Amino acid sequence: MTARAVRLARPRTAEEASAVVTSAVRDGRRIRAAGAGHAMNAIGRPDDGGVQIALDRCADLVALDGGSGLVTVRGGMTLRRLNRLLAEAGLALTNQGHGELATIAGAIATGTHGTGARYGGLSTQVRALEVVLADGEVVTCSRGERPELFAAARLGLGAVGVVTSVTLQAVPLFALHGREGRLPLAEALDGYGALVEQADHVRFAWFPHTSTALVRWDDRRPVDDELDPPTRRRDRHGGGPVSSGVFEALMVAARRLPAADRPAAQLASRVGVPLAGDRPSVDLCYRVFAAGHSAIAGHSAIAGHTAIRYKELEYAIPRAELAAALGELAAAVTRSGVRTAFPVEVRCAAADEIPLSPAFGRDTAYVAVRTDRRGPHENYFGRVEQIMLAVGGRPHWGSLHTLAAAQLRERYPRFDDFLAVRDAVDPAGVFANAHLDHVLGPPPPPRIAS
Repeated sequence: MTARAVRLARPRTAEEASAVVTSAVRDGRRIRAAGAGHAMNAIGRPDDGGVQIALDRCADLVALDGGSGLVTVRGGMTLRRLNRLLAEAGLALTNQGHGELATIAGAIATGTHGTGARYGGLSTQVRALEVVLADGEVVTCSRGERPELFAAARLGLGAVGVVTSVTLQAVPLFALHGREGRLPLAEALDGYGALVEQADHVRFAWFPHTSTALVRWDDRRPVDDELDPPTRRRDRHGGGPVSSGVFEALMVAARRLPAADRPAAQLASRVGVPLAGDRPSVDLCYRVFAAGHSAIAGHSAIAGHTAIRYKELEYAIPRAELAAALGELAAAVTRSGVRTAFPVEVRCAAADEIPLSPAFGRDTAYVAVRTDRRGPHENYFGRVEQIMLAVGGRPHWGSLHTLAAAQLRERYPRFDDFLAVRDAVDPAGVFANAHLDHVLGPPPPPRIAS
């Protein structure tokens, strides 16, 4: 996404960010804080003539307490740097999603998540925030201090202020033992409730036009176990997963020859799990989480290690509805003749209490569908979206979707609670843009003094 921002500001501190906000408000300009730019929609795009705040220079470690596990970092710190700082102290995030290039403020703003039936998204690990408000005031918030602002800002879409520091609850560093295998798709869906309890972190991929689920199970273990990462196992055993290069070749073939999408998906599904024995791979947790270490065909590729650019639609649905939703999706692909060779990825998360979290109030399954960025997506994504909406789906805030504020209000019980906080701290919509006006509704009109 691009925009003609009148000014790009790169503050180093909360005080400098406050000065940027104050200046923009004085000039009547709206502001968007930018993360790493990984969102599929226009959530981070400033309005034409607006101000873009980049926090790449506001990225320092503020404090780290090895005893309590609390770590405070500036909002522009990348997950890559955060993970390494924590590991050096013998600590780790308890769960995270693919990739490490996102900033911590950007990742929590859109609801970044990993997988695990007993674990929430990244925002559930936040314990306190420092936020620059629309009037330039720099405030801190937590469960005990300005709790309403804290509830809104820890997954706030950038709508309540500029998050300049984040305090997270880390845990002792751990390793993940991962194993992979194939299951009939029907078995994976019918037994999904039991499947996600078979390991601490479970995810699977399903290629349209096939009937097989490629499953990854990861269990948490002490770090004193010998590490045996997937790359080392491939070197020792030979064979192994489809490389990103092979996956890219299959995707390119499907792009250039649309009729190749079905055989490409079927080939990737057949060879996407290694035949190197049952011994699990073992690696440090943050490497597994961030890199998406997986032999599932294309999984590492679609996690970012590929030259293939894609579009994504992701929905969070009640976990109990997954079988019905994915079964209908498989049938819809067959009926409609939709062409795609990209896998559908399924992850899970525990219920949480964050107002704008897609996992608010319910154990959740996340379903992500992707298609080549160069091709049309409206037909495929439109069909998927209708299926997900029919079972109570909520869109990921950083993915493509078509819902507006009125529809989203019906799906988030605390939607209006969030808006009340936003309207209190930013009544003029300083931190909004056209996208937020669409998904949250515009700010209320100014009150006229009687």
